[in-house]
Amino acid sequence: MENKIMYKNYLKSLEQKYNAVCFDIDGTLTLKDSNNIDPRTISMITDLLKRKVPVVFITGRGEKGLECLKKDIYNQIKNSENITNEALKRIFVLTNDGARLFYSKEITFDSFLKENIYITTKEEIKNLSNVIGIIEELQANKNFKNFFDLKFSKDLKDGTIINLRMVFNTKNEKIINEIYSILKNQLSEEYKELFISRGMYKDLPVIQIGTSRKDKAIQKTEKLLGIPQDSMLRIGDCGDIKGNDFAMLNCNQGYSVDKINNDDNSCFPVFDEKGNILKGVDATLYLIKKAKLLPTVCLEKADKAEYQYHFARVEKNIVLGRQKLLKKYNNLINLNFSDCFGIDDLFDRNSGCIKIPMYEIELLENSPLKDFWLIQKNNCQAYSMRDDNNYLLRGSSTYYYLLANRISSNGEDFTLKSDVINWYDNYLNFLDNSINAIAITKNVNYQINKKMILGILDNCRNVLLVLLNHNLISNHFNENVLLDISTENEESIYELYSTLYNVEKMISNICFQENFIVTDNMIQECLLNTKKIVLYNLKIELKKPEKQDYSKDYRTYREIDNFAENYIAVSLYEEKCNSVDIINACGLSYGGIELPVIAKIINANRIDKLLLLKFNKEVSGYSNKQLLDLRKFNINNYGGLLNSQDLSNTNVDIFDDNVLTGKTLQLSVNSLYDSNINVKNICIVRYPSINRLDQMFMGNTCAIDYNLFFNYIYGLCFNSPYSWKDNEWKKDNGKYDYTDSLGVFDLNRKKIIECLIKNHDFSECSEVGEYKRRLV
Repeated sequence: MENKIMYKNYLKSLEQKYNAVCFDIDGTLTLKDSNNIDPRTISMITDLLKRKVPVVFITGRGEKGLECLKKDIYNQIKNSENITNEALKRIFVLTNDGARLFYSKEITFDSFLKENIYITTKEEIKNLSNVIGIIEELQANKNFKNFFDLKFSKDLKDGTIINLRMVFNTKNEKIINEIYSILKNQLSEEYKELFISRGMYKDLPVIQIGTSRKDKAIQKTEKLLGIPQDSMLRIGDCGDIKGNDFAMLNCNQGYSVDKINNDDNSCFPVFDEKGNILKGVDATLYLIKKAKLLPTVCLEKADKAEYQYHFARVEKNIVLGRQKLLKKYNNLINLNFSDCFGIDDLFDRNSGCIKIPMYEIELLENSPLKDFWLIQKNNCQAYSMRDDNNYLLRGSSTYYYLLANRISSNGEDFTLKSDVINWYDNYLNFLDNSINAIAITKNVNYQINKKMILGILDNCRNVLLVLLNHNLISNHFNENVLLDISTENEESIYELYSTLYNVEKMISNICFQENFIVTDNMIQECLLNTKKIVLYNLKIELKKPEKQDYSKDYRTYREIDNFAENYIAVSLYEEKCNSVDIINACGLSYGGIELPVIAKIINANRIDKLLLLKFNKEVSGYSNKQLLDLRKFNINNYGGLLNSQDLSNTNVDIFDDNVLTGKTLQLSVNSLYDSNINVKNICIVRYPSINRLDQMFMGNTCAIDYNLFFNYIYGLCFNSPYSWKDNEWKKDNGKYDYTDSLGVFDLNRKKIIECLIKNHDFSECSEVGEYKRRLV
């Protein structure tokens, strides 16, 4: 190996993650001594498209050359197995060395790559026309006469000249270099915004003058596509300093499959594993196999105005489409609960609680379940609370006990061990009382009884989810971990999962299975198993030494906590991703830990392992997360991902409750990729509304890629419960503040806290107490 430094830097460059590929065509993708695309590259391109990786072709060709490219690739890619129209829309072409970007809105042959935008400016195009006179003077010069023909590349619609090409009929380097030097000097003096380069066309030397340079065009295209700057892999064949690919390849992301400029840190040749330099299509294919190419769900430095307009259209389409989707589930609720008019009559839209109108409770006589839900503690409702019209079947002694009692000061929360023990004791009392109430209830299938049983199961669901997350955090506090909760290897975790699965299966059957018959034994089994798990975890906690704060161990609140919404979103994911492949379902801690369980309930045949992904503080801390460079992030530099080796070379679908910037999602996709695990699809329950768009674009944050909605990212049935922010984003101390001028960020949390205030069962030192003091 002649240049060990270059080889070392080449290997280092391949450690970066890339989110798109830019190919020069001639010499990079074509058969040797031919303008035809090598068939092997079609499979490579198709595979990239299926993996949601945009493919950009860049060429000196104009529109006529684009038509030839279309004929070369369209049918071969379109007829590939399992390729979708959306995948074909990930193909883009930069013509005339980047003067125009062509893309597709529709995928018929005539409309494929029909749309275009100019990358270059009107002033640059005007100056290009002025250069024609300079070239014609050279043609008239007796020293250069008859050595070249001047060709024009034009906009076929209006005749605008976009590119000039001097095609030589000689390979005399002395003559070509002299002409090149004359033109370059004159352009540098009079037309600095124009670009000159050398190349080959049909085995003839050419000098090209254009309004765009490939590197500048790629930078603009990265911004238009919304991918991070310098995250597009660039492959060409003319990487020498006078070559027409040099500007594009003269960077750490540039690779040449033929000529290079011998710089140690850019325009790399393609080395094989033995250090031998590969050439042509063989080099292209090898490089694509070696490069870390994965989709971006997190747009960095996207154009805000363009993003805002298109996102508004996306949100409108979601809202209109949701009405049709909800009709199916509203009808099932109406069938199973004839006194309800859809989901929102059973599940409170804001809090997610099972709700029962106050008048229904008043009219109910001789009901052990009514007596259970109306149990009081210190003259306050213990297991339920009220809004203005309904009883909400979540209470300050159980579901929201920690929210109502943990210490809150200056934006920080502290949970004491005494609060945790009280929470356990309260839940054990809740379970004992509910078991007794159900035992003496005569007809558990009476509609209002089914509602109250749903409320009990919802509380079981809550305590099991809190304990599942508690086990994940306490056992792996400082680790990045991928935990399989569906294996019997860890008995306590598996029992937690199994009980949670049965509880949630019962809830889904009662709500969404026609005429499902509930039996006392079914309910009692769920409650007794839940009690067993709560008691087991309490005994372990009592033996542990006391810590200063338990806020991370026992999460008090889930932002998206409506079982019906979660179930519907996962059902839509299952329907729209349209896959029969067996997959592992991976929920992101904390908000996504329930969703793989629901996915298993909906389609047990397709979902295999149920996984939870948790990051350590170094990765997951909000401020740390925003500073991470996604291109260079590698989970193995942050302690690796525990247990990932057991799942190497498998496919997973990721599940999470909520998305805003998409950075957590991107870190998850990247981390799994670093562990040789491929993310096939993503399911998100709630999408961000346009009212929080400013948050996506402030500071170093990002914006979720809406182009992947219902194509790679599914679910997305409901909008996130965030307020519109009307005040300044930064406090006087320089920290970001996400609350509006009323002190509200999460509208769901606002409703819950206001109900807790009116129930009068909370600590004055808690967040609830703080909120009440702001009101008065």
